Amino acid sequence: MTIHAQPISKKPKKIRAKKNHILGHTYIVWLKLQKGQEKILRFAKHRKEFREQIRAQNGHEHCVSVNHLATETMIRMRRYGALLDELILTRAWELHDKSEGILGYEVIAPNKKDEDDLREYLAFERVYKKLGKRVWPEYQRCFLLQFALKNPSCFPQEARDVMADLARRYRNEALFFQGVQYVDYLFYAYECFREYGICEVIEDITRNSFVHIDAISSELIGFDKVLWTPRRRKYFAQFLKPAPQTSSGS
Repeated sequence: MTIHAQPISKKPKKIRAKKNHILGHTYIVWLKLQKGQEKILRFAKHRKEFREQIRAQNGHEHCVSVNHLATETMIRMRRYGALLDELILTRAWELHDKSEGILGYEVIAPNKKDEDDLREYLAFERVYKKLGKRVWPEYQRCFLLQFALKNPSCFPQEARDVMADLARRYRNEALFFQGVQYVDYLFYAYECFREYGICEVIEDITRNSFVHIDAISSELIGFDKVLWTPRRRKYFAQFLKPAPQTSSGS
């Protein structure tokens, strides 16, 4: 009996993703969230000056660090009577910098303008609004919490209305968000000083953050008992040196 060799099958064609594929827009968001943040290297000013002398923190690492600070602080502040909506805050921390990964760049905090925040919001909206009417409003509110107290005039009116409502109903949550963000900056500055002996970073970030944390701590119950304790405040106060003056050439 003669056995005929089976023809070698050709390599299967690559299946092209259709616009309305089985996983829908949820897959698009799922994929985008895993790309981009690792390329966002924070604290560009200090990285440029000190290069390999300090650790470069990327977007994913910031998300991890600030989520840890926020979660631990929320839990510890409960005993002091702090009544915070922990769900909206947890979601806000998870979402707040996602647009930087989508855009592929970050504007450092001291240089950031309202128009930069607007670009981030519009990028966030382009990706997340397609999840639909049931999901988008909740995502939108959580993302806009970070801007609620400022409510920039350049934002679309619909977003400004959402921020106005957030400022009325979730003022403490907005304050908490800002406070933890500032303290997270100080933690990174402390790392640069303690682990690498770089004093300039902690001096610069303390100058930019100290007064804001003090103002938030004076209004937000329990914040000065848990995160911005007198001991920590006293420690960072020693770095409040005047910013170095740059000589002007003729």
